[in-house]
Amino acid sequence: MPKLNAVDTLREMSTENPSSCCYLCGEDGVAVMQLQKKILKKLTDGNALSYTVFDGQNLDYDRLAEACMFCSMFQPYNVILIKDLDPDAMAPSMADQLLTLFKELPSHVVVLVVISALIPYEIKRGEPVFLAKHKKIAAFFEKNGILCVCEKKNAIQLGKQIQERAKRHGCQIDRREAEMLANRCLCDSTLIHTELDKLMACADGGVITAEMLEALTAVQPDADAFRLARAVTSGDGNTAFLLLNALTAKSEDSKTILSLLAIISGTFTDLYRAKLGQGAAKQQEEIAVDFGYPKNREFAVRNAMRDCKSMTLPQLRACVRILRETDRACKSSRTAPKLLLEQAIVQMLRVPRSGA
Repeated sequence: MPKLNAVDTLREMSTENPSSCCYLCGEDGVAVMQLQKKILKKLTDGNALSYTVFDGQNLDYDRLAEACMFCSMFQPYNVILIKDLDPDAMAPSMADQLLTLFKELPSHVVVLVVISALIPYEIKRGEPVFLAKHKKIAAFFEKNGILCVCEKKNAIQLGKQIQERAKRHGCQIDRREAEMLANRCLCDSTLIHTELDKLMACADGGVITAEMLEALTAVQPDADAFRLARAVTSGDGNTAFLLLNALTAKSEDSKTILSLLAIISGTFTDLYRAKLGQGAAKQQEEIAVDFGYPKNREFAVRNAMRDCKSMTLPQLRACVRILRETDRACKSSRTAPKLLLEQAIVQMLRVPRSGA
């Protein structure tokens, strides 16, 4: 069966004869979790005791094989849920055994693999391409079952979802504000879900306004700093300076500019580290550990891994160097810090992919 989207996957798993193997993954974490919940509800009537959960990062093969032979007396299917199946955590021989087991499942057994804490693929030319270590497993599910990738949505798509969810909860939010919320959250559906809960509680059945967004949602500079970095490395000067003006709209004093410079420098450092990690075939969690990111900053690694794909190491290295020199100039010269930051952006826009 070919790779399916979330809607077709749910439709296929809701038939009288659902696929015995289903693999869910994607950058849209909320969509993955919602699809998992809907599939389990279809197969088990929502009874949490009607399926068995396994940790894919510490998988007990013998226990799994035994569970796959079990025949449920009160449910039509014996559902096996494996969370974050990690090829790095098992020997190659065990991976082969696992796929053989999945290929010979009894007719009443359904194996659902859900990837939420790992990054099994990268985007190339607009399409998800599975990493080498995940490729074999993903290819097996695409051939023998269902492979579903819930790709990250853009601000326009997420804005519509935000409006629909707010309406279901008795609130209203205009399209402009909904897309603003999506951009503030870096189009991260999990973060959007949390922030929208907060806004709906504040609106209490009323309208979610721009003032509420400004006062209650995640701080914008981190989000816009990633967008500014993308604009700079892609040579989009108009967007870069529009974002810079937005970030300095409230204040242009030295303290604000130095703080903004630190955020932008940190963003480029995150991108550089992520690019190094990708070159070494490292996963998000490994990069976070290697560079000592705290738990509440792991999202920066995830976002950097997503955004650095179109950038080169020499290009990022040159940008980090320019920002370092700008920081030194801001602290040692009498030139207006904002002017120095603008000059730095112009210099970074002129850096070719070769970094020369």
